Amino acid sequence: MELHIWPSDFGLPTIDVASLQFLTCSKMCASPVQVVHSTRPWNSPTGEYPAIFDQKNKPVTDYEKFVEVLKKSGQDVVIDADLTTFERAQLDAFSCYLHQNLNPAVTHTFWADELNYNTVTQYWYASHLHFPYNLYYLEKRRKKALRLLASKNDTTILKDAFMALNTLSTKLGDNKFFCGNKPTSLDALVFGYLAPLLRVPLPNDRLQVQLSACPNLVRFVETVSSIYLPLSEEEIKRQQSNRKLWNNRLAKAKAEKELAKQNSDNEHAENNAEEPPMRDSILFALGAITLSLVFAIHTGILQVSVEDEEIATE
Repeated sequence: MELHIWPSDFGLPTIDVASLQFLTCSKMCASPVQVVHSTRPWNSPTGEYPAIFDQKNKPVTDYEKFVEVLKKSGQDVVIDADLTTFERAQLDAFSCYLHQNLNPAVTHTFWADELNYNTVTQYWYASHLHFPYNLYYLEKRRKKALRLLASKNDTTILKDAFMALNTLSTKLGDNKFFCGNKPTSLDALVFGYLAPLLRVPLPNDRLQVQLSACPNLVRFVETVSSIYLPLSEEEIKRQQSNRKLWNNRLAKAKAEKELAKQNSDNEHAENNAEEPPMRDSILFALGAITLSLVFAIHTGILQVSVEDEEIATE
């Protein structure tokens, strides 16, 4: 079987979440899958990566179905074979939970957040796809991401993701993998979500910072990377040659972000500063008028006469 995925970068064999999940799972069970790094997604039956065909030559795009294909591939290591019934149920529950609570945040981070999208995502895909297909692909995939996120606001998305990361950290504890000392399809699924968040340089990095605050999750990503997904020397050299470019883009984006924040703070301060003088001027004017009237009446300059109206009674 051939597994077609996006190319490597940022210390990862591929930066795409789904491609990374498929690849990691196949490596964990030493499946005889031939990996093809490609930038021609139009050759995929879905127009997207990862792309793989099962034994009946049918395309497999769903992660759970891919796991089932791997179980029937005949390799010595069968993924999830040692799990108990309870552990299998837990795995399914966590998979569903992550899809609902972590996947939207990862999608938002790379495809909906304007600063991250313009700094990293758009530039990376545009530089790997030829013109004008890159414009079509980016628009199509971003619209798909925005539709996925339409039912949630940014605050809810981030809050759910923070809770999901804390839940994963608690689940992992001091273990090497999520179900003990042997990797499962859950480990590959989680790795696909976490590794890009940890490795890709992001100017808006709140989710990245939260992940970095969970040392056992960071250790988990590094462990899986070193054991199952080591990069070749050629890939390492190529990525190192691009590091300066990405550091410059990140520094520029952060500088623009800080400048925008300063301008916003200054504008807010100016608006607040204008309010007290206006209020004080009005109060001063009213006070001056009142004192002038009192002074005029007291000195006789202004006289106030009150006429008594005689009411005749019949």
